[in-house]
Amino acid sequence: MRQRVVPRGIGGGLAVAAAIALGLLGGALRLVPVSSQAITLEAARAPDELAADEPWAPLWALAPKQEVPLSAQNIALPFGGGSVTSLTARAFQDGRRLYLLLEWPDAQPDDVVNGLTAFADAAAVQFPGTAGPQPPFTMGTIGQPVNIWQWKALWQADMARGFTTTRDRYPNTYVDMYPAGDDPLYKTAFAAGNPLSQRDHESPVENLIAEGFGTLTHADVQDVAGSGEWRDGRWRALFVRDLQPSGDGYASFAVGSTTAVAFAVWDGASGDRNGQKSIAPFIDLSIGDRDVAARFGAEQVGIASLILLIAAAAVTLILVSARTKPQVG
Repeated sequence: MRQRVVPRGIGGGLAVAAAIALGLLGGALRLVPVSSQAITLEAARAPDELAADEPWAPLWALAPKQEVPLSAQNIALPFGGGSVTSLTARAFQDGRRLYLLLEWPDAQPDDVVNGLTAFADAAAVQFPGTAGPQPPFTMGTIGQPVNIWQWKALWQADMARGFTTTRDRYPNTYVDMYPAGDDPLYKTAFAAGNPLSQRDHESPVENLIAEGFGTLTHADVQDVAGSGEWRDGRWRALFVRDLQPSGDGYASFAVGSTTAVAFAVWDGASGDRNGQKSIAPFIDLSIGDRDVAARFGAEQVGIASLILLIAAAAVTLILVSARTKPQVG
């Protein structure tokens, strides 16, 4: 007969200790599981100055964030999309402007359309256009307009590298002659001022309004700034606008208030364009007045540290007990 030391119940003990620690930590930081509450994105007060053209600025690591699930658009023709299954939304406000950052995975950036089957990446956010009942997230309806901001990778590329044509894509293509190639008569959309045909852009974000399917319209006021940048398999698109709009029919934001925001993402490599996209319905957007330090203040950080120390001590006791408990075998 001999005694041997057998670690028993370590997994269960560790699980209990971890559960207790996470419960205490969640209570200290006032974290609530997503499944038990409505999805809310908080725009906290920015701790420092933010730039409209730096979506990967280190300061964004401090922003409140919310994971938002996406699904294919199967409400109105043409159905499709759904290759992007989720995005991460972050937000800040500085008392004058709202900053909204979207991030999602994409294996490759698609930012040209100078080919028959070439489509560009894009992302959009949608808000109620006026006060009152929340409009349908499906681009609103008559009497309940929505305000949409769409960032376009194509416009971003135009601003960074210049407008590209089919000749840029196929440089060895030979053409005998383009009759009156600079005559506006042969560039009707461009000459008419169609925003989708313009070669110069002040912002990669287009401000739009709609009151239902088929009513999407380029807004008279183009006051939304922003920027997009692809890094290591992920896009980030930043939208920036004053809290107060420049005209009627555009989204309005006030510190201390809550509005709604919906999302859409287009993956050009998957053939997404127009109604073929990944979408998410409205969630709450809280324009908070707390700064980031207030959200995780020194007191809460101290409590969290103490809880983690207690949890570590509990795990150590469990391991010691398991190693020293004899078992006859």
